[in-house]
Amino acid sequence: MRKADDAIRQANRKALPKFLLIIFCAALVGGVFGYCAASFGLDGLAGILEQVGASFSLYVAPWLLLACAILQPLVCVPYYLRSKRQFAQWDGEDEAVPSRIDRDLSILMWMVGMFCLASMFLMGASYAAPLMGGEAFHLVGLLGVPVFFIASMMEAILIQQRIVDLSKRMAPEKKGSIYDMQFQKKWFESCDEAEKLIIGQCAYKAYSAVTKVCVTLWLIFSLSALFLNTGLLPILAICLIWGVSQCVYSYWAVKLSAPGANLL
Repeated sequence: MRKADDAIRQANRKALPKFLLIIFCAALVGGVFGYCAASFGLDGLAGILEQVGASFSLYVAPWLLLACAILQPLVCVPYYLRSKRQFAQWDGEDEAVPSRIDRDLSILMWMVGMFCLASMFLMGASYAAPLMGGEAFHLVGLLGVPVFFIASMMEAILIQQRIVDLSKRMAPEKKGSIYDMQFQKKWFESCDEAEKLIIGQCAYKAYSAVTKVCVTLWLIFSLSALFLNTGLLPILAICLIWGVSQCVYSYWAVKLSAPGANLL
């Protein structure tokens, strides 16, 4: 017990200076930012940012959304066809081939996810101009944006379906359809223990990254609310995401640590 206590104290002493340094740097940055805001004023900067945001929403975001709808199939479909061709040519002996295809399909799913996120952001940004004091919708913003967004989403769904179908042909034990609301649950249950372990490692990395990003964005949006009058909503959104992440993690940590819990 004494050795364990000594190890705990040593670990705390080792980590504490770095933690205090981070706190000091954060306080220093906040102090410098606050001094500059009080000395020079940021009303002009807030106005410039509002004008830039309105111009982006009216004149840039709709066309970037159209670009996403055009680029997504041009980038992703050839990538998928290459994987499909490799699987068709596989002789069933070389184990490196399915591993390479799995890696390529994971990268492809990643790219599709990024196109989806970009389309969602640009859809919201395109309709933000009236709320930001911008001009009235022009024809592209009124009629084109929903069409571009729906096209982008439909492309993403179809590409994801092809990816899942190819994965199921490679591993017939996999279950679930991309159109099933329980797809993720069924897919996870059909994975073997090694695959579930990989998913768990990825989930942990994602959880850690989300926590760090939420802390950073909370600080940024708190300062911007103080000095740029950005309001409460960005802070609320970040804290909501952070809270859901923390609550879900804690709930399942308690549930899975109970005696007799099904860990897999």
